[in-house]
Amino acid sequence: MARAEAAARACDVLLAVGSSLGVYPAAGLVPLAQSAGAGLIIVNAEPTPYDAAADAVVHDSISEVLPQIV
Repeated sequence: MARAEAAARACDVLLAVGSSLGVYPAAGLVPLAQSAGAGLIIVNAEPTPYDAAADAVVHDSISEVLPQIV
């Protein structure tokens, strides 16, 4: 978890894929990254608590969206 927190503090963009972002401690990486200035992109079939704070949100099938992003 310490490595994930360090990565969140150092990233330019946090790409959250397939997570409800409602389970901690992993969900805590979102505000950690944003407080360090990172952008947030969420790809998830369902809404998350962080959708309103995200720079971009895609509510669609991960198996269809992720290959297009990559």
